[in-house]
Amino acid sequence: MNLSFKGYLILNGFFLFFISLNNVFNFNLIDFTLMLCIFLYSIKWKESEWLVPLFLFVWGTFQDILLGMNLGYSGSIFLFFYVLSQISSINGLFEQQKLKFIIFIIGLLILFIFKNLFIYFNYQLNYLSVGELSSFLVIVLLYLPINLITIHSQKKYEKIR
Repeated sequence: MNLSFKGYLILNGFFLFFISLNNVFNFNLIDFTLMLCIFLYSIKWKESEWLVPLFLFVWGTFQDILLGMNLGYSGSIFLFFYVLSQISSINGLFEQQKLKFIIFIIGLLILFIFKNLFIYFNYQLNYLSVGELSSFLVIVLLYLPINLITIHSQKKYEKIR
């Protein structure tokens, strides 16, 4: 996806909208940060888009400030799924949706394990929340519809160009 100035404005507006939703609706079952990660993962980014990681980190820091999280938490998650998207694009896995879905699930599991290990080592708590696990499962279920919508709109955009 090659972004123009208008594309960057739309991308930033999209992030502002979802971060605002995350701030207004604080559901335990639906995590809007991970929904943004689905969007980031399902787009086929160009390698020449060097501003996107900068915007992702800035928007992640903005979300951390709004939600009162540790600085760098959301930005790191955004960049992690952006890098996963780049790796799958470079290795030719972007068109193979089943493998891409498996990589997304593995990425979510890595995120879940690191989050629980962080809580365990910093606070000495064995924290395994059923709500957090169900939130990750809901995101896995939402991956397919969001991915199909994103791929369809991206192919439609490529046909117009």
